[in-house]
Amino acid sequence: MDESGLSATRDWLLSPTCPPIRYLTARDLSDPSSSDHELSILRDDVLDWAPLKKILRLQRDDGSFPPGQKTPTAQPTFTALTLFQRCALDIDDEPVRRTVDYLTAGHMSKGAVSYTSGGSGILPCYVGTVALALIKMGAFDTELVQSSIEWLVDHQRFDTKTNRAGGEHTWPYKAPENYGCWETVSCYHGVAATFRAFAAIPAEKRSADVEMCIEQAIGYLRPRRLYKKTGKDQPLFRHMKQSFLVGDYRFGLLDMLTGIAEADPTLAEEHWVAEAVGDMESLTIDGRVVLDKNYGRKLVDPIPLEQVGEPSRFLTYQWLLTQALLGV
Repeated sequence: MDESGLSATRDWLLSPTCPPIRYLTARDLSDPSSSDHELSILRDDVLDWAPLKKILRLQRDDGSFPPGQKTPTAQPTFTALTLFQRCALDIDDEPVRRTVDYLTAGHMSKGAVSYTSGGSGILPCYVGTVALALIKMGAFDTELVQSSIEWLVDHQRFDTKTNRAGGEHTWPYKAPENYGCWETVSCYHGVAATFRAFAAIPAEKRSADVEMCIEQAIGYLRPRRLYKKTGKDQPLFRHMKQSFLVGDYRFGLLDMLTGIAEADPTLAEEHWVAEAVGDMESLTIDGRVVLDKNYGRKLVDPIPLEQVGEPSRFLTYQWLLTQALLGV
């Protein structure tokens, strides 16, 4: 995209139509950067945005969100956290703090965040997804995040047919076995979620164990060229080349490129990452990313932030920021 196209896209992102992205664009993508006073004014508008208020109205007194199904789980609450993070909320915002308190009290009794209430609901894809959202919202030091990071370091696998990698601890519950999390080849969803969560940790706060896990995850992703079947020019899953605001336990090509940019932007020099960047660029229209679909509809259907099938300010902001981090 040339400079005039990039400028037009930034102006589009700065529209008052979408206060969260107006704020994030002013904070992260403006040149020159906006002042603290200007950013404070822009952020004050976020909580008054009607689509976000629609989600906030669903929050219950205990900080949770209605389960949306006969068998109650925390999945809708996980979705709410993902949307909070998309909308630039942080741990100092009362809705986020209440949700963290709810999950800490009722969904981590076995040492990591659980989508049920016990050990059978602790799955790496969900643990990583929740940790990612909370890390990005400034909750890295909370018990909920720290315990989940420790669990992922201890248990998550990055195995391929020819290489064993990851935590050596065993898990006494059958759910990872039943869902195929840690078979001969580790489940991509768990690897992706763990990688995204660890990559989101600021570099100065990453432990040696986390750094090792990031390297092991990259070793798993490299032969897959980030998102493809090994030895084939096909995505592992159809959703990998579709863009969404909420993936539940899934991550798409854009999400994985964001993880690469946060983990180690120098990887952009490697062919497999450069190829993935080109693939992502081919999916845009005039540099803008279209919202193809959403998951997580047990919380609310449709997800009210943007219209499916239209260019997405949220996803376009993510793509521009990812490109900037990668230096491409």
